[in-house]
Amino acid sequence: MIVLVVILKVATVRHVFGARRLTAALLALALSACSSGDGDGEGRSTQTTVSRTSLSFSADAPDAPAPSPQTVTVSFGDTVAHLAVIHSGDAIANITSTVDGRSAEITIEPASPSSLGSGIFQSTVAITGYFCADAACTSLAAGNTQRISVRYQISPVIQTVAPYVAVANVPGDVIIRGIGFASFATQGVRFGDVAGLEFTLVSDQEIRVTHPALPAGRYEVQLDIPTHEGTLQSEATLVVLEPVSYAAQALAYPVPVATVRELLYDAERSAVVLATDANGGALIRYVHGPNGWEAPTVTPLAEVQDIALATRGDHLLAITRDALVRFDPVTLAASTPIAAPSLEQDHFLRAIAVINDDRALITTGTDESTITPIYLYTGRLASLAQLSTALNNATPAATGQGSSVIFVQGTSSTTGNLAVVLFSTATGQFDVAPVALTQNAIAPAMDRTGTRAVLNGTNVYGPSFMLLGKLPESTAAVVLRSDGKRAYAYDTDAGGILVYDVSADREGEAYAALGPAVPLPANPGANPRMTISPDDNVLFIAGDAQLIVQPTPAL
Repeated sequence: MIVLVVILKVATVRHVFGARRLTAALLALALSACSSGDGDGEGRSTQTTVSRTSLSFSADAPDAPAPSPQTVTVSFGDTVAHLAVIHSGDAIANITSTVDGRSAEITIEPASPSSLGSGIFQSTVAITGYFCADAACTSLAAGNTQRISVRYQISPVIQTVAPYVAVANVPGDVIIRGIGFASFATQGVRFGDVAGLEFTLVSDQEIRVTHPALPAGRYEVQLDIPTHEGTLQSEATLVVLEPVSYAAQALAYPVPVATVRELLYDAERSAVVLATDANGGALIRYVHGPNGWEAPTVTPLAEVQDIALATRGDHLLAITRDALVRFDPVTLAASTPIAAPSLEQDHFLRAIAVINDDRALITTGTDESTITPIYLYTGRLASLAQLSTALNNATPAATGQGSSVIFVQGTSSTTGNLAVVLFSTATGQFDVAPVALTQNAIAPAMDRTGTRAVLNGTNVYGPSFMLLGKLPESTAAVVLRSDGKRAYAYDTDAGGILVYDVSADREGEAYAALGPAVPLPANPGANPRMTISPDDNVLFIAGDAQLIVQPTPAL
């Protein structure tokens, strides 16, 4: 409880010194107020009134700026010599006043949202006028008290939904991330006007929900909170798309390519984007239009290392050896590069994995087998920060929901196997897994929720990193179906796609392919990269020769 004393200056007090100054001033002011007029104070006004008895503040998010202060006018009768302003509760940071004659302006400043977090906070301001209790004004008596109630709502903010792409007419599980969920009693989740089927409040930053089968369209994610006034700020939109059906086809490169560092399928825009070493570094983008695959476009990006779609799919993230660059996902117009701070001269940015809270983890590497730091990209701030965690030339892979990231370490010169590391988005922690190996050229693969992982192209792991079985050594690239029950491997010996049922536990033994290899329309070339569409209908494989589009085998 904080008391603000407002002294009404109705007389001039001189020659008041030291510790007696305040007492003398109050007494002199009281005598002056009581000595005028008829001398006994009878009939003189002692009332205090306020222009408003309630105030309301609101902030859109816990990291939003504080709302502007608000002012209340206090009027008081001519016998009031002293005002006491008392405020209690968390909503108010400070109160100041300005006196003008027989009125005062009381300015109420709300607390910073970051100091409170989300929620509804209440405060009370009590204003009491005091008048002389006797003719000599040797004491003061309290007049009436006016109370002002203050309500301060700091809203949760819905930042992301992951994955942000869903398949039309198919229910699915998604993760909503934001700030301040736990401070309000959420009664439901909506996708547009459609209620979610089930939801679980995991933490102040995470809600897990099952959305119903939805027709194709865009659905803003909202929370149903009866105690919240107004609509929540939502930056999350679930994009529901019809399943794709692309014919098997080989797409030529518009420029010579020696190495494909990564490829991704942008389902929202029916586009494939490759990060390549063409002409010193370039992004190559293919779009499927009404008449099939259109002529690709090439965007130079010197020494590009890796690419990924941001959590909301609203921009493309690319890393060079020393910076992160955001690109428009349609035009590939580049933003100003964000330089990696404190990057040592012999270190370089290596690979990127996007997590479900609009952030991304970026590994670094060197030409030697040694540990180097990890960087964290924060989309909300468009910032890049170096973390204390360091790994050895690690390659990451995130789940489809962005709930966790797996890191495989090592180089060809590494002696002895290195621990696999797992990052949890929910806890923000890096943990060492009970698996050790040295990575090869085949990128790790994970399913939508993290029930399956394929490391080094051969080892299939289940929950708690139990080794379930193995794929052939001739596997050159592999992806998992979103439910983790099928692995689709590009096998160079077989000359096509082999399908494996990895839902079964083979106790570490070899998996048998489900049927013969499905031939590709052409050879993608060496060191292929591979991905799968979110509806599991199409595979994309890119090596140094060309990009291959291949319908997923129905096995």
